[in-house]
Amino acid sequence: MTKNEKISKTLKERYAKQDHPMLGTEGWKHSEEQKEHKRKKSLEYWDKVGRLSDKQKRAKNIANVMAYRARMRNAITETTDLPLIRKIYENCPEGYHVDHIEALAIGGKHHQDNLQYLPVSENCRKGKDRNYDASLAIDWSHNICPHS
Repeated sequence: MTKNEKISKTLKERYAKQDHPMLGTEGWKHSEEQKEHKRKKSLEYWDKVGRLSDKQKRAKNIANVMAYRARMRNAITETTDLPLIRKIYENCPEGYHVDHIEALAIGGKHHQDNLQYLPVSENCRKGKDRNYDASLAIDWSHNICPHS
């Protein structure tokens, strides 16, 4: 018999005589009823707080990526409203991208006044150039604040 087998046998004998030291403590082998209760509490919490739709998650991710890129280029100003920019990304119409009028790559700022909605094909064609069909652009303020 090896050393580990002896220790294992000794522990098994000890636990057979007395309760396991972790038995009944938080996180120890919950019953199915306890697991179901925890799951329901979790769902109640997320229903109360509000779950994000897939579209909102994607917009949030894109907004975070663009904010990161802007930070790397020192393109965020003191007057940049990041929660508003996140809303701009969330309310982007289908088939459009949020476009920096003056691209970050050529020194543009990540600021709400430098953003517009541009059709995907036009935005991809534009790149960092300033030559694009401005008649296709949509002002984001009409989607966020329809009364302005």
